Amino acid sequence: MASGTEKRRRGDTITVRVTPDERALIDDLSMQKGLSVGAFMRAAALGDPGVRARRRIPVDAKLLRRLLGEVGRAGNNLNQIARQLNADGEADAAALRAALAAHEGMRRAIIRALEVPDH
Repeated sequence: MASGTEKRRRGDTITVRVTPDERALIDDLSMQKGLSVGAFMRAAALGDPGVRARRRIPVDAKLLRRLLGEVGRAGNNLNQIARQLNADGEADAAALRAALAAHEGMRRAIIRALEVPDH
């Protein structure tokens, strides 16, 4: 019985030179389609990504950049809470609630960015 590598039929490579802007556009378009770059290029050239095309989760880059900012703010808030706990052993209940709310907001944003049904 042949192994997975021996069964693989795609052995040839085509090299195409592109500008950095063209590469970024190809990467973005393939991500929007949920395909690897190779599968996206096969689909563009041949009309079909192939039976073994790897599907990727489409990513909303704008939402992820916003989420990265939220992660930074929540981390800063948690550092301030930890500093207060270390200094006097007490924490501001409102600050803890706000940090938990920020965490929940980030969780929901990640779910939206990954297009995963909310639980």
